Amino acid sequence: MELVRDARRQVRDGASVDHLARAIGVSSRALSKAVYGATWRRVDDPPPLSRPRPADPDQPSPTVLNEDHVRRLRRDHAGGATVRYLATRSGLPYNTVHDAIRGVTWAHVDEEGANGSAAEARRPGVLLTAATVGEMRRAHTDGASLRSLADKFHLKYATVRAAVQGATWRHLTDPPPVPASGRGGRQALTSAQEADLVRMSEKSGATYAQLGAAFGVSEATAWHVCERSRRLAKD
Repeated sequence: MELVRDARRQVRDGASVDHLARAIGVSSRALSKAVYGATWRRVDDPPPLSRPRPADPDQPSPTVLNEDHVRRLRRDHAGGATVRYLATRSGLPYNTVHDAIRGVTWAHVDEEGANGSAAEARRPGVLLTAATVGEMRRAHTDGASLRSLADKFHLKYATVRAAVQGATWRHLTDPPPVPASGRGGRQALTSAQEADLVRMSEKSGATYAQLGAAFGVSEATAWHVCERSRRLAKD
């Protein structure tokens, strides 16, 4: 019962049902029914929520985006609110909200702290900009590992990998996405190739990304080859 109350409060404050369901470990369908009153009707503190009504596309939008609104949309989205929910709540077209949140538009808007000063350098949850994605792609092409880029920009590894490899930011083509190494049916390394990779690592000090690119395998594979060689040397 307390779980239902808490879910209703969070959805009322902008969180998405799907996000909460994943966090709680229940199905989105079951949580949606509880939040909107198809089930758990007897819980009235808070009462079931009304489903958000989609904005009328034939009516002019009552909201005009400004920098403060864009920041608020990005914070709410980082907190779990879906783009669809935020668009409906704001009375704005889905694509307008999506592009503002992702930095396709309003890319100059940075997060600000309560005192109006610029927030700390990028941290988990802060949205990427085209300039940052371009910088990461160029650095990865030159040999920087995805893990080091995640640490440098204070971002999650999965976020960096998706942006660099083009799972996200597909529209950014200058520079283009960096394909993942070792994918698309490439053969596994032979024993001789593994030995060559280890020697290259020891002599040149190349990064695992550089080793992977040189031998046509992933960064992770290069790491595993070197790590296995180190373990065997200790035995």
